[in-house]
Amino acid sequence: MTFDFDKPIDRRNTNSYKWDIPERHMGCSDVLGMWTADMDFQSPAPMLDVLQKRLDHGVLGYTIRGQRYYDIIQDWLQRRYGWELEKDAIHFCPPGVIPAVCMLIEVLTKPGDAVFAFMPNYDSLYGAADSMGRRLVTVPLLFTPQGDPQCSDWHMDLEAFEKAAVENDIHLALFCSPHNPVGRVWTMPELQAFADICKRHDIFVISDEVHCDIVRPGVRHIPMGSVPGMEELSATLMSPNKSFNVAGLMTASVFIRNHDVMADFRKKLSSWAMTLDTVFGTLAVEELYSDPACEEWLDQVNAYLTANLEYAAEYINRNVPGVVTYVPEGTYLLWLDFSGTPYRDGALCEHLVKDCGLDLCDGREFDPSKDDHMRLNCACTRATLEEAMRRLQIL
Repeated sequence: MTFDFDKPIDRRNTNSYKWDIPERHMGCSDVLGMWTADMDFQSPAPMLDVLQKRLDHGVLGYTIRGQRYYDIIQDWLQRRYGWELEKDAIHFCPPGVIPAVCMLIEVLTKPGDAVFAFMPNYDSLYGAADSMGRRLVTVPLLFTPQGDPQCSDWHMDLEAFEKAAVENDIHLALFCSPHNPVGRVWTMPELQAFADICKRHDIFVISDEVHCDIVRPGVRHIPMGSVPGMEELSATLMSPNKSFNVAGLMTASVFIRNHDVMADFRKKLSSWAMTLDTVFGTLAVEELYSDPACEEWLDQVNAYLTANLEYAAEYINRNVPGVVTYVPEGTYLLWLDFSGTPYRDGALCEHLVKDCGLDLCDGREFDPSKDDHMRLNCACTRATLEEAMRRLQIL
């Protein structure tokens, strides 16, 4: 099967979070929404057919997840990642990954405790620590430019991480894999070295892996819970939201092998009255993870996204003086370095919107010090991306 990702779909005036927030457009019209992380492609038709069939049924009452859901999840994890996971280690969080993160922070720490994160990082992930009354401790990721716009070397400063863990009595870390916004897909040696430190200092890891299915050819995502030694020290959070563009269905899977942590997490879900599930979220997960046509859609969208990312990175590095970027190993997001331009802070955002007609994601959301960075979403038609590049060139 082949799928048409060049098909233009106008998302304006659909209450789209990406396209229909007037204040982001600063009074301007014809602004391209290239910021929040969702795709402008229709989701796989087999899943849409399943949802339509349920609509035709007409009864949308309270919903549970049956045995089929668990079987499908187990098969997906084994097939895509070589990870064999028992049913008791599988649960869900209907609102999504970040609510699960918040619940786990409450389960694993108390107000005032230190929580660790590498920076830059997804703002809702590291921001969860502060919102839950915890003290965030951070260490910058290290970066070594390779000179080739097709790659970059972001890596964890593990020595600084261990030092911070000891000095701050850290027992919980928030991890992002594949990393948002820099796009690294961590290798087993990197994950094992990180895990060794966590084992030495009894640090539990909440791993946000919502972008896990969006990787470049030849790159392998490794779930945190599958890393040797992390079986009892991690919660791995995944979702089809990014992979199949179903963020509006609000669903997430939570994988915890530590029986005590899982029990406490289930209790927290119950206390927040989240023991039931969404009708369409359940059906979507089952269809997306089991239908071969949906998996083929995912493989083809990955190829399309890779071509988009390579095109945009090459275009920017050749044609937009003062801006540098690299093709990520995972996600469909480009992390743009504007340090070679005179623009900073809000002036950079305002110039991009008002003068270029581009709504990008402010780098300060991912690290307050990144006032000269922006994040560009390439999950759009090639025609939209080409227009975005023409607009960026007038910077």
